[in-house]
Amino acid sequence: MAIIQAAYLKNVLSSVMYTDTVTITRQMPVIDDEGADCYKPTDVYVSIPCKLSQYGKELESNQEDRAFKLKNDLRLCMDPKYKVLPNDIMTVCHEDQTFVLYAAQPFCYEDHQEISVRRREEA
Repeated sequence: MAIIQAAYLKNVLSSVMYTDTVTITRQMPVIDDEGADCYKPTDVYVSIPCKLSQYGKELESNQEDRAFKLKNDLRLCMDPKYKVLPNDIMTVCHEDQTFVLYAAQPFCYEDHQEISVRRREEA
């Protein structure tokens, strides 16, 4: 019964909630032209259905030496079959806007996963 419910919930989430898309990029080890080990950003998943949302109640802000910084809490929800690692680069297309965000540790559930994401300057 629980397996049927989880499958049903995944279908509902996919058809109703996941209206955004995300491309996940990860630093992968490669060997450069000189034979040295290095890392190269590589897309591991492209245009995956997801949902980007705010989950904090208040917008935080602070004055720094040269800038006024704003911070808000964002969460990305998606199917748990995709493996997301902390610091993966997540390029999210949300209602004609593009956000480049960095993943925290995902919280995986049977029917979805939730990932706190931040812009680089908020990390």
